[in-house]
Amino acid sequence: MSWRTILARPRTVVRNHFWAVLAVLAVILSAVVYPSDIESYRAEPYDGANNALVTTTEHYLRHVNTIAAFAVPILLRDVAGLQQLGAVTVFGILATHGPKRLLNDVVIGGTRLGERPHAPDSNHNMPSGHSALASTIIWFLGRRYSWWWLLLTVPVTLLTMYARVMLNAHTISAVVAGALIGLLVTALFVTKREK
Repeated sequence: MSWRTILARPRTVVRNHFWAVLAVLAVILSAVVYPSDIESYRAEPYDGANNALVTTTEHYLRHVNTIAAFAVPILLRDVAGLQQLGAVTVFGILATHGPKRLLNDVVIGGTRLGERPHAPDSNHNMPSGHSALASTIIWFLGRRYSWWWLLLTVPVTLLTMYARVMLNAHTISAVVAGALIGLLVTALFVTKREK
């Protein structure tokens, strides 16, 4: 598979699934324009640092998806899969870190979108890059190899999102937006592996 083919795929996906892509974009935009209320987080901050599941997920478990995403195509000698993963990585970084910087100082309903729950002077809350990366792997391994991978990737992704909220690192709207961005970017570039 050539890079030209991989980079042309989003146009085909959008053309063939226009309404689905538009619906996902609408939900992402809804999460952005309806940010979680930071004051409610400050009134009763989550105490995830004292929760073994949260800390285990943050330090170890969240890396399982990433390791699997690179290990599977390498073990299967799937060069096209590695190329697609490369495209997803680059465009996923652009799709999360671009909005983090663009939305950092935007205030909606009294909430600065860049503000994380743990501190007023924090930055780059929206969207969650951790959630985007974790959800990327759901679609990549599922679509490319087998939907059986969902048995591993979905729980890890949900735990990653939960840990980010419980550690007061992101708002709920930021993890939802991040997860959907990860799924959308991956859906644009990944194809089923031909045997």
